[in-house]
Amino acid sequence: MDSSTLLNLRTIIILVSTITTLSVIYNTILMQISLIFFSIFLLLVIQPSRHRFNRLMHRMKMILRVVISLMVFQILFRHGGEIIWQFGTIKITSLGVNYGVSSSLRLMLIVIIAGLLLDIPYYDYILAFRSWKIPYEISFLVASVIHFIPIFHKQFITSREALNLRGIEISTSTLHKRFKIFSALVFPVIAKAISEVKYRSISLELRAFRLYPERTFIYQAKLKWYDIIIQIFIFIGFVILVFVTYF
Repeated sequence: MDSSTLLNLRTIIILVSTITTLSVIYNTILMQISLIFFSIFLLLVIQPSRHRFNRLMHRMKMILRVVISLMVFQILFRHGGEIIWQFGTIKITSLGVNYGVSSSLRLMLIVIIAGLLLDIPYYDYILAFRSWKIPYEISFLVASVIHFIPIFHKQFITSREALNLRGIEISTSTLHKRFKIFSALVFPVIAKAISEVKYRSISLELRAFRLYPERTFIYQAKLKWYDIIIQIFIFIGFVILVFVTYF
């Protein structure tokens, strides 16, 4: 088990699922900002580490241009509501501003809460899904997909550093050249990741994967008393919030 996390992984998954659900249900700027600050608080409390905070800042910096571009396009091309500003055929409306800002904030929220799940060891996911009585094959598949993302990121970083050693700097290149560089990087990285998956499947077959219906584990993912209390409060709070909104 990962001792660096304060809460059980099942509690973290429930928190992340609740936050993303509320983000989709309540498409308002105030709700998105509230969820972002709450997610940052969870990230700093559940996984207190300066390294993880720096990684979060790095992720936010990388996605900032995408967020701003998405917001600008939504504001310019989504019309409805009151007209705030207009110049010829270009106009900015209240609906466009609200939808553009809320969509951009939701994307930032996804990046933040992803930090709660990507830094957790692969074995913890197997234990969490097993505790929910999910079949081992499905648990292994979902955990492998989640574990594949940081592996893909590490391979991409390794390939980019290899280009830097050859004197090719992505940060100082033009936009057209960056597109060509990333296009040349993506396919070898994906091919290498797929090859690793192939060798992993061979390893599983050699170890008689799915031969026995029941499996034994060294560790147990037991819930602590505060995990149970948090899960109960999450369920009650979510039901009350949805009931007040729609009934």
